Amino acid sequence: MKEIVYHSNYILENTYWWFLGRNKIILDIFEKLVKIDSKSQVLDVGCGTCGFAKMLSQKYDVIGLDTSAIALDYCKKRGMQKLHLSFLKDFPKDNYDINAVTMLDVIEHIEDDKAVVNDVYNTLPNGGWFVATVPAYSFLWSVHDEIHKHYRRYNKKQIVNLIKNAGFEIIFSSYFNTFLFLPGFAKRLIDKVFPNKKGEAEVAVEVFPGPVNSIFTKIFRAEGRYLPKWQFPFGLSIIVVAKKI
Repeated sequence: MKEIVYHSNYILENTYWWFLGRNKIILDIFEKLVKIDSKSQVLDVGCGTCGFAKMLSQKYDVIGLDTSAIALDYCKKRGMQKLHLSFLKDFPKDNYDINAVTMLDVIEHIEDDKAVVNDVYNTLPNGGWFVATVPAYSFLWSVHDEIHKHYRRYNKKQIVNLIKNAGFEIIFSSYFNTFLFLPGFAKRLIDKVFPNKKGEAEVAVEVFPGPVNSIFTKIFRAEGRYLPKWQFPFGLSIIVVAKKI
């Protein structure tokens, strides 16, 4: 990703509606579906500035892995200590007892997505867990994807098959960020019809006024009442929970 994304994420991860909603939903799903003991070791691959890893570390022994030194410097500021600057294939897995791997909005950044999912499979023991999220639908491609250096967006069948073909059993999969799908879709249409000519490529995240941010947070988090009991048929993002068999 561009450096500006790391700087922006570190500032916004504790206040911005998308992070607040996404991280709470994923944490709830993780705790409900991933059957590991408290204090088990979890490897957060592509941990970024450790907004989610910090939340997860309240219950589990979390190790953050990223290829950006800037990101890991921010992780240290959050108080995270177990950090690795490397690609997943180079992670010294034999020195740890990894029970679960998370990759949250990471796979789309990697050109060879099949290879990295295979790396996750090889990192985990039999019975290990994998939780991944990705952005949904290629027709939603926007400048945001370019700033974040995405290679693709997925539909649910594509990401499920990618993970399943690596050898995982799919435990749960669903679209999410569903309640705000229509505003998100409309925003992308407007941006395509009326592109921003004032340096939009330098804006990592579009910040909303406080009241709007608060409303979006409440709407997004409301999905947690239904997940993982339900599977949403569409949404701006996709989550998959899988198990190595």
